[in-house]
Amino acid sequence: MRITANQKQEIANATLVKLDALANRRQVWQRDFYDKSNKALYALLSDCLGMYYEIKGSSAEKVVLEGIKANLEGRGIKVQTSTPVLTLIVKYVFNAERRRASAYSRALRVAAKESISVGNFAEWVIKVGGIEEVASTKGITDETIKKRSQLDNKVAEVKQLLVNQLQHPLSLVPKTALAHPADSAEYTLLIGKMLASGQTQVLSVVPGSTTAMIEQAIRKIAQELLNKVDEHIKAQAELAAQAAITEAANQAYFKEMA
Repeated sequence: MRITANQKQEIANATLVKLDALANRRQVWQRDFYDKSNKALYALLSDCLGMYYEIKGSSAEKVVLEGIKANLEGRGIKVQTSTPVLTLIVKYVFNAERRRASAYSRALRVAAKESISVGNFAEWVIKVGGIEEVASTKGITDETIKKRSQLDNKVAEVKQLLVNQLQHPLSLVPKTALAHPADSAEYTLLIGKMLASGQTQVLSVVPGSTTAMIEQAIRKIAQELLNKVDEHIKAQAELAAQAAITEAANQAYFKEMA
């Protein structure tokens, strides 16, 4: 069903109202939560993704984008004819400096390419390793899927190892006034300094350890374990290759002697 020019303009106006509401939420986040919690940021970005799904391919897309561009230009923000839709949305909502806006836009483009739903966006970003990690990828591949599956499996193993380790902790840190049990997630984080001997001096509890922070730390442990496995496999492969070369050389030598 075709819609009239007036109807398209009404849709465009309604879309800008939604984007303005998102921009207002961004201001609150930037004022109260910036550098404190990724939860609010991921919620904003997931809603930006939702706006993209709403705009892209709609019958009023052209009029909506014209309205967004006019608003941005009115703010002194440069846009080009070829500027991607998601970049326009990010610029509108975040009014951010170029590098940060670019990272958000790239991350959202990867999410859209992988058909990540609005509701699953935050969890997906955390699993991948954060906005910068998502932004640095070019989209999903079979190898990416395989590695993510391996990492997810290893994360589950690490979580079970942590549960088992509760019976035999590496150390017990004295009670501190910096943190209280109610301030942290299931686990908490510590900060320390590694000595030349390989031992670590535990210096302080990190107060207010969030679930996202803990999840990221666990994934770091899991990734390092996977790296160690890869290093072992590579070393074994190199030894096998060297053994094969030596065997071939020996066979050639004895053949000449014969």
